[in-house]
Amino acid sequence: MESLSQITTRRVSLEGEVPFTDAHCHLDLFPEPEKTFLKARKAGVGVVITAGGNAEGNMKTLDIVHGGIYGVVGISPEFMLSEAWKIDELKDILKMNKNIIGIGEIGLDAVMAEKSSLEVQEKGFIKQLEIASSMELPVVIHSRRSLNRTFEILKESAVKNVVFHYFEGNENDAIAAEKEGWLVSIPPIESSRLKRVIKVLDIDSIVAETDSPAVGKEPSDVLSVIEKVALLKGISTVEAGERMTKTIKEYFYV
Repeated sequence: MESLSQITTRRVSLEGEVPFTDAHCHLDLFPEPEKTFLKARKAGVGVVITAGGNAEGNMKTLDIVHGGIYGVVGISPEFMLSEAWKIDELKDILKMNKNIIGIGEIGLDAVMAEKSSLEVQEKGFIKQLEIASSMELPVVIHSRRSLNRTFEILKESAVKNVVFHYFEGNENDAIAAEKEGWLVSIPPIESSRLKRVIKVLDIDSIVAETDSPAVGKEPSDVLSVIEKVALLKGISTVEAGERMTKTIKEYFYV
């Protein structure tokens, strides 16, 4: 039986395609983003979605995206107090490169409330959802200790395609998200909560991420997440990875 690495190598050489996806990372924080992506590609990760989160990160993201590197831009809760006024620039950035495919990461973070009050976060979050809706773009959500309110705001918005980066909820929250047609993104950490989440969701409601370099070391680490999902869903790693890639491509219109 071929190993995952052998299957990946064969697919690359015969088809020119690399089947797996890191649904969320921060290539702008790597000293050599292109080199990091090429290493991931050799490991079988042909699509990477890199996220901005502040003005500097958004502009770096704009410079990085090409080929299999896609990006989302936005003002995250952490930077809302100092950079809310930068939200107005997002429309222009979103039109500058076809590989900028959504708005993110955006949302609410109660842990960051001392730096940026939840009221300011909510106003900025809603404003960015309005932009996403007007441009018919997906959003990538950051929610920490704020899931119920985040759900409420999203349901009140006209945004359809929502990805919950580093999902913080339990299996009931995951089922509620799935019913809305939203995606749950699984990070490279081990927890009984995340295992329950993976088990209750349909494979087509799940994507895999590294959140590197903050959590995973680099995008190639997403293979360990894909393997975990595959094991819990009772399917092969290749099938799990390919289906999650298909989901991402359809969800982000790429």
